[in-house]
Amino acid sequence: MKYTYLTLLAGIILISGCATSQMQKPTADQEPLASDSNAQLPEPTNSGVTLLPAKPADLPQPILACESYSKADQDGQKKQWLETQQILSQNKQDVVQRIKLACIYALPSSYLKDATKAHTLLSQLREEPALNATEKAYINHLFLFNVENIKQLQKIKDEARSLDTLTQKYDTLQKKYDAAEQKLIHLKNIEKSLNVR
Repeated sequence: MKYTYLTLLAGIILISGCATSQMQKPTADQEPLASDSNAQLPEPTNSGVTLLPAKPADLPQPILACESYSKADQDGQKKQWLETQQILSQNKQDVVQRIKLACIYALPSSYLKDATKAHTLLSQLREEPALNATEKAYINHLFLFNVENIKQLQKIKDEARSLDTLTQKYDTLQKKYDAAEQKLIHLKNIEKSLNVR
């Protein structure tokens, strides 16, 4: 999961870039490229989309902070969480730390996952005007992932409640069955005693 989030982000950027640009196919009247090693290849055009692998220096600081957090072990994550909380207690508007805290609560590799807290933070960050386009895209995708995570957690809770209800119904029916079986045994014993007389 080393580059999962970076790959996801770059994949989305790549897809949006591919959707806006068309590939040029050579026509029959164009000359094929010479196989000579000295032949000049046409200069690639840059459509403004950076393809994988992205250099870490090219990524925004908040995304690098989330990536650094996701690679840390449990103690390292707790330490980073404490540092983040300390910085935010001094400056609640620190965007990098707010994004990092949202990642701490939302990332699947986090030992401090809390989908509800992540939802609140990500909802606020989606409205943050200070974010650039890449950061907004990252936050939006993390938000959508977290929403799906909340739905799955709710589904698991609902299924657990249903299972508890069914277990209680089963226990009640089992008690009724046991009581009916005891009555049947009692009636059979009465019948035997009457037959003996």
